[in-house]
Amino acid sequence: MSTAEVAANLVRLLEARDYRVLYALEKALNSFEQVKADYIEKVTGLHEDEVAYRLGRLREMGLVAKGESGYYLVSSGLDAIALNALVQRGFISSFGGNVGVGKEADVFDVLDDRGHMYVLKFYRIGRTSFRNVRRKRRIMLAEESSVWLKACINAAKREAWALSKVYSVCGMVPKFFARERHAVLMEKIEGTMLNKVNFLESPLNGLKEIFFTLKKAYVKASIINGDLSEFNILYDGKKYYVIDWPQAVDANSPNSQFLLSRDINNILKFFRKKFGVDYPFDKAYKFVTVPYSRF
Repeated sequence: MSTAEVAANLVRLLEARDYRVLYALEKALNSFEQVKADYIEKVTGLHEDEVAYRLGRLREMGLVAKGESGYYLVSSGLDAIALNALVQRGFISSFGGNVGVGKEADVFDVLDDRGHMYVLKFYRIGRTSFRNVRRKRRIMLAEESSVWLKACINAAKREAWALSKVYSVCGMVPKFFARERHAVLMEKIEGTMLNKVNFLESPLNGLKEIFFTLKKAYVKASIINGDLSEFNILYDGKKYYVIDWPQAVDANSPNSQFLLSRDINNILKFFRKKFGVDYPFDKAYKFVTVPYSRF
C-alpha cells in the first residue's frame, strides 16, 4: 500500500489538533530538519501534554517520525495534509484506485461530490533513494526526508505552473484544477501511453500533433517541457496529450535550447523506430520555434 493510500484511510480519522501538529511540522520544513516538542507547542498553542499525545498518535499512524533531536514530517504525513486540504476545498470526496506508479510519482483516480473524476498526482522525487534507505535501515533520516519532501513540493509547483500556461494557449495537456503541497489535481485523460501503442493510422499526423503542442508551449507560453518522451504522451485514439511537466523551463532560461532539441529528437527517434516515420530534425525544430512555419 502506498503512503497516499495510507493517508487516505486516515484523513477522516485525524482530528483538528492532529492537523495543527502536522501543519507545525510542515512549517518547519524550510528552516529545521527536526523540531522539539516545545517548538510545536509554540506554533500550535497546544499544551505540552496535548502535543505529546498528538505526536504519539501521529507516530503510531506513520505520519510523523522521531529523530535524535526532535520530530519531523514524513511522506505519508505530507500526503495527509494535501488530501485534507483538497477535501476541504471540495475537490475530493472519494479516493479511487492507483492509476500508475512511476519513478517520481504516484497517480490515483479521485471523485468529487458531484461524481466528477479527476487524476491526483503525488510527487515522489527520490523514490529510488527512499528504497535504498529502506534496505539499509528502517526509516529515512530527518535531513533526507526534508530534502525530498521539499523537492516533491517544488516539482508539483513547476507542473501546476506549466500545465496552466500551456492549457491556456490550447496546448494538448490535461486541464489543471488545483495543487496542494506535492499533489497536483488534473483532468483525467482516457488513453494509452504512446510507448504501448503499436499501430497508428496516420503516424505522420500524430507527430505533427505532438509538435503542435510543443509549438504552442514554446511560441505562445514560452515553456519547454524539458523531459519529453513516448512515456509521457497519452493517445486516446484521436488526440495526443503531453501529460508530465515537472521538468518544464522557461524558453529564455539557460540550457533551454538544448532541452528543446532533446525533446524534439526523442520524439523523432521514437516515431522513426516504431512507426517508420523519418522526419528531419531541422524541419521539426523550425516548426516548433517559428510562429508561422508549416509542418
